[in-house]
Amino acid sequence: MLSRPRLVSAGLALILIAAPEAARPQAPADMAACADERVKTAMLQPAQLSAAEAACSRVLSGSAAMADQQKASFYRGLMRFLQVVQKGMASSGKADGSVAYAPPTLLQVRPALVDIEAAIGLDGPMKGDALALRATINQTIGRSAEARADVAEAMQAAPQDATPFVQRALEHERDGDVNAAMIDLDRALELDPKAGTALSARGDLLRRLGYLQRARTDLEGAAALGPPFRRLALMRKSELELRAGDLRAAYEDIVAASRETGDMPKADAALASADLFVQAGALALDKLKDTETAETLYREAEKLSPKNWSAALGLARVAEDKGERAKAEAIYKRILAGTRATPKLLERILASWRLKQLSQPAFRGTGPFRSGLDSGVAPAKPSPDGLKRIAFVIGSSDYAELSSLPNARRDAAVMAHALADMGFDAIEIAENVGKADLRRIPALIAEQAAQADVVLVFYAGHGVETGGVNYLVPTDATLDSGKALQGDALALRDLTAAAAKARRGALVIVDACRDDPFAEAQVVAASRGTGGRQLAALPARIHGGLAAAPQPAPNNVVLHSTQPGKTASDGDGLDSPFVRALLETLSSPGKTLDAVVRETAARVSEKTEGRQVPAAYGAAPAVALLPKKVAR
Repeated sequence: MLSRPRLVSAGLALILIAAPEAARPQAPADMAACADERVKTAMLQPAQLSAAEAACSRVLSGSAAMADQQKASFYRGLMRFLQVVQKGMASSGKADGSVAYAPPTLLQVRPALVDIEAAIGLDGPMKGDALALRATINQTIGRSAEARADVAEAMQAAPQDATPFVQRALEHERDGDVNAAMIDLDRALELDPKAGTALSARGDLLRRLGYLQRARTDLEGAAALGPPFRRLALMRKSELELRAGDLRAAYEDIVAASRETGDMPKADAALASADLFVQAGALALDKLKDTETAETLYREAEKLSPKNWSAALGLARVAEDKGERAKAEAIYKRILAGTRATPKLLERILASWRLKQLSQPAFRGTGPFRSGLDSGVAPAKPSPDGLKRIAFVIGSSDYAELSSLPNARRDAAVMAHALADMGFDAIEIAENVGKADLRRIPALIAEQAAQADVVLVFYAGHGVETGGVNYLVPTDATLDSGKALQGDALALRDLTAAAAKARRGALVIVDACRDDPFAEAQVVAASRGTGGRQLAALPARIHGGLAAAPQPAPNNVVLHSTQPGKTASDGDGLDSPFVRALLETLSSPGKTLDAVVRETAARVSEKTEGRQVPAAYGAAPAVALLPKKVAR
């Protein structure tokens, strides 16, 4: 999976704007080194940024003309900001194997802001560029109000510059105002038809809304511009082709993205490409059923990044597919040996789970739930503190008419395995649940919860809010189910009430906060019916996320993966920031329900640079979610 640091690197390359060509004066060597044009198309190495900063300082210490002073101030601020960001990325890996990139603080970017503000205050042609960069810095450190003010001022200072319109469009999109965002993106492309940031942003917005043909045109245009736009545009287009049902095109796009060079330093490019080879391998194995190609891609990933455990997992799955059980077991054991020092690593948990699936007998259950033993998930020992703990884990990925969620079943399986290892007495698993079975689940949970002290329910799949009520969506939902949710879906409050039957307390975890799947599916269906001629008007707003949960019963907590009305990230490739954070928190036994909720929220916020913050409802009991000591 593409980790957060490398995505931050790519994102900055897309939004940071250097001086316009027309503003370049005749300058000596220091000015040329200061205004390093390579920053437009690639992330420079730390030594290059430092050298450019030093050259800018020499220009500013001399008697340069005011226009040159403005330019040097702008570029020094840019180079200082980039150095702060790169230092944060370099220190993002933790000893436990987790990644928690923290955005810069105001104190850390203050020197950069001082330079940018100096450039804004000088007479010259770069005021608009400086304002746009200050907006970017303010967005990065979470000062939204200041960023919006900068964007407005930049539009006045440089009305023909496309960049502020893109920045304002992104703010509108965060607020859910689709039409305002599209108006700004259209205006940006009127000003500059080859504005890669605008093409990428508009293409991705249209993709989210289901306007696939229009999105494809924009993303193809962004990819044609080359670095730094091509890699990310191809990644987004691959997601689009999957939704359109063109598996071969999706595969070809992700492979092309993996072979990109020149958009970031060599070492970072190798790691990013390794992650993309893993994604391509998963496509080849799971969708195209091409085992040999998948194996080749996973091996390419390992060559670029020998400790890419996702690539090793892929090779083990290839061995399983070929019937080479001993080879698969050996790879899983190699992963476990290589990750012994990082017990919280998701890939380690996956390897342990799949190894148990190979080595333990399966026991078939009945109804929507089956015993965890059916998936090789067996509790290690009863809870040492004498409390009975039961987990109900639901993961729905394969929707008939709505967009698929490939991570959901995987996340549910990993969660079930982790909870078994952490001291839960019983694990019940349900996958790809249809209407009939979904409606049965509350009664089944209530019956068992009444005999348990602590209950945990985890749901990963589609969810939707209407009229202030949150519903979990069955995999056989049709396009019309959005109008008949009371009959076709399960009200989340019914699931919460069932879990509340536990004697000491319950935690219901819902990872279902995404764009409205029915709205997107209806647009996709209309597009197919008209041969791609998508003439329908855009919706007034992006409808997504869940509503605030009603206050649960005492000693019970409901945890949503993000705030009311907001959408959560599915992650970059093969993982969800929310699930990773939850596993990292749960891996330390003895935490109360309240501590689990608070620490998970903090980790998610850290991993997503503050863009996603889980929401919790209810009053947690003092009981430990996990026993303090678990024999391993």
